[in-house]
Amino acid sequence: MREVTMRRVRIDRPVSPGATLARDVTGPFGGMIARAGHPLSRRTMHALVGRGVRWCYVDDFWGGDLDVTPLDGGHTSVRPLLRDVERRMTIAVAPLLKLSTGRAIEVLRSSHPTAPVRRGRSMWELPGAIETFIADCAEATPAAGYLPDRVAAHDEIGHSIAVAALTSRIASILGLDAQEQVAAVGAALFHDIGMLFVPRTIRLTPHLEQSIPQQRRVQDHALLGEAMLEPFGRSWMHLAIVAGEHHESTDGSGYPRHREGGQRVLRTAEEKRDVQRTTLLSEIVAVADAYELSPSADTDGQQSAAVRTALARAAGRRLNREIVDRFLGSFPAFPVGTEVRVTRGPHEGMYGIVTSATAGDAAQPRLRLYVDAAGRFIEPFEVSLAQEHETTIKVVDAA
Repeated sequence: MREVTMRRVRIDRPVSPGATLARDVTGPFGGMIARAGHPLSRRTMHALVGRGVRWCYVDDFWGGDLDVTPLDGGHTSVRPLLRDVERRMTIAVAPLLKLSTGRAIEVLRSSHPTAPVRRGRSMWELPGAIETFIADCAEATPAAGYLPDRVAAHDEIGHSIAVAALTSRIASILGLDAQEQVAAVGAALFHDIGMLFVPRTIRLTPHLEQSIPQQRRVQDHALLGEAMLEPFGRSWMHLAIVAGEHHESTDGSGYPRHREGGQRVLRTAEEKRDVQRTTLLSEIVAVADAYELSPSADTDGQQSAAVRTALARAAGRRLNREIVDRFLGSFPAFPVGTEVRVTRGPHEGMYGIVTSATAGDAAQPRLRLYVDAAGRFIEPFEVSLAQEHETTIKVVDAA
């Protein structure tokens, strides 16, 4: 993966004159929407919004010199394989979609309609593609945060790839060996495969607006995904386990089996044998899934303090506390490229972007300010919060 100079912005946020796209913008199925280098005119931005694009990477006057290698994990190597497997899975389970959950699981486990998918070319090529994916993820810039790309909320494959990229980074932070990292990333890629049984109209309906039967159907995707992946055999059994467990909670309040998890990474031999406890791989994927689906992440297009707060609150209750703590401790609260507003101090009311940050000094990044308190563009200048202790900042609201 090459190192690029760019920053990530909301598509409806102001950018400087002459700003251009720093990366290609693709749709949820990989189709090209706009190529890198295209000028970001008002007309272009309006067209991108109309295609469901919420954020993009830009080279511009204020942030064009920032060195940021994003966490995108080699989309080109994994996406076509995952898309092919999902297509084959869709064909295999099509006759079962109108059955009740219990009956569908019974058929999946008795007649194994998904077993031929395991013998397809894409599954044979997947381990090698995952190794490349992990190597690409390892080059991401920690100071830039770990929020991967997802074009739109309905991009299910993009969500799976994003969770896999985050899983790769978490597995590396926890010190898992190469084989365990491949297993974790593979499980993350298929963790939501059971959503093929959930009608698209339900998937696009916000959770709070879903009826009770619709919410139950969504929750059933864990058991259905597990049953779909069980015929893949012993070497891929971790896929089925994680698909069935990634919505369990450490306190036993999750679903579908209300299994309890741990608060640590290391397991005793007895804990590893306990089939009533969730596995470490499932807990890693659960943290990655929660982070990627954070409302703040989905609307801001930036990893923000709000995302960290939401994840920290879930630690010890829904999520493994040690995994959350070590993951959040690996990158700063205000990643490079984050748009911020000064809320207190001599520059109160001004806007800018973070130009440098470290995990060890999370709350005191270096800023480049370019909009004054009256909303006028000014000649950019930089300040360091490590030197201006009275200055506080917050992430710019994406609304």
